[in-house]
Order: sequence, then structure tokens, then C-alpha cells
Amino acid sequence: MADKLTHKEVWETLSKVDCSEHIEKKMNLSYLSWAWAWGVLMEHYADAQFTFQAFTDSDEIMRDAMFYPDGSASVHVTVSIGTLTRSMWLPVMDYKNNAISNPSARQISDAKMRCLVKAIALFGLGHYIYAGEDLPSQDKKETKEDSGSADAFNNENKSPTSDESAESNDDGFVKLVEAFLADCNTIESLESFWKENAKEFKKIKEGQEDIYNGLLESFAKRKSELTNEEKKDG
Repeated sequence: MADKLTHKEVWETLSKVDCSEHIEKKMNLSYLSWAWAWGVLMEHYADAQFTFQAFTDSDEIMRDAMFYPDGSASVHVTVSIGTLTRSMWLPVMDYKNNAISNPSARQISDAKMRCLVKAIALFGLGHYIYAGEDLPSQDKKETKEDSGSADAFNNENKSPTSDESAESNDDGFVKLVEAFLADCNTIESLESFWKENAKEFKKIKEGQEDIYNGLLESFAKRKSELTNEEKKDG
């Protein structure tokens, strides 16, 4: 009879997977696409399954999130690989990672899939991302060994010019804006985001006006979409 799979064996397999090309940024946090993470899990452990916990409220209505007195909610999931299980929970959050009061079905759905990825990380896949690292431990070790060469040392210690730094920061902010627009569900949050980041938008306008105009157009388009959605709901 074959030996049973152990958490240690699964961890040693999944923790070595380099997820760097599949990391998505949002604010100052990193995420993995749930579809990619689940695909990798299937490649190694095709019998893996997941189950989201359901909750019964005071009216005896079954819901797929746990609601709290302030209207916020959290989702809970369990991932199983054979007889091995890991469970994780996650608040339903906005683009600033603050808990949302009375979240929509879309926001709960998004939280569930992010929670699924975090549960998979408990088995090792992408765990280093949540620890604030850029590479899995094995790759970091290899990178440090390679950095002994003169070329590697010079490349690592070369300071970017001010223009390069500014462009890199602008690119990061543009990606943040794109992620926000994809998740934004209200005109109020749309307008608040623009006001709160007015300095960043002004900076881009002064340095890269074409990019600024593109962002402006994206905001206008999203506002129009939300306005139409509100009219339909009203």
C-alpha cells in the first residue's frame, strides 16, 4: 500500500513554484490569479477540492458569507488534497483593503476567490508572496549565489536615474488605477479615489500627458457605466 501524502511533501512541491510572472499588484499588496493558482494545484494534485462555508443568519437564510453587526462580512474556505486539509478566511474588502459594509454579490464573489488563493498558499504555493518576499526560498538562494560575479554585482548596485525611478513609480500607479477601476462599483468611490490621488494624477499630467489623458478617459467611461447601472437599478 502506498504511503499517504503528507503536508510536508505537498509543501516541498508547491513552495518551490516561482509565481513571480503571475503576481498582480493592488495598492502595496500582491495577489495571484485564482485561475492560475488552481491550475498549478491541479497539475500537481488533480484530486484537490475546495468548499466554501455557508452561514445561516437570524432569519434562517443561508448565506455564503459571515455577516457582522457593522454590516461587514468575511468568507471562509477549506481546500483538500486527499486527506489533507487547510482552511482560510478573508474579510470582504475594498480597493484600500478596508472591510466593506453591506458588500455586493460581486464583492463577496471576488473575496471568495482571493480567499481560495490564500488557502492554497497554506499548502505552499505562493506562500512567500504573503510573507513579503519576491522569490521562493530556493530561487532566492540561487540568486544570491549568482550575484557573486562582477556583472551581477554591478547590475544590482547600479542606482537608477531620477527619470527611471519616476517612470517606474508612474507605471506602478497606473497599474493601481487600472486595478481600482476593475473593482470599483460606485460613483462615490470613483470620485473619492480621484480626489485622494490628485497629486499623483497631476504629476502624471505634467510628465506624461498622453497617459494622463488615457486615465481620464477610463475614469469617464467607468463613471458613465456606473451611472447607467444605477439608472437600471433605480
